[in-house]
Amino acid sequence: MKFKRQLKVCHWQEKIEILTMLGKKLFAARFNSLPKEFRESARKYPITIEEITGEVESVRQRRYENRN
Repeated sequence: MKFKRQLKVCHWQEKIEILTMLGKKLFAARFNSLPKEFRESARKYPITIEEITGEVESVRQRRYENRN
């Protein structure tokens, strides 16, 4: 891996520039994969509207109790 060897000899400022550039380039790829992961998770762990409603009400109740 030539890149890894070259990276080792780079100045820390250059490494930060490379890291920033890679972060920007890879963000779109990571972001675009999220819907697929959510769909797969939903298929693997299905949840009903009643379960969602119960969880929402539970969170609302806890928040209401913590305010007082």
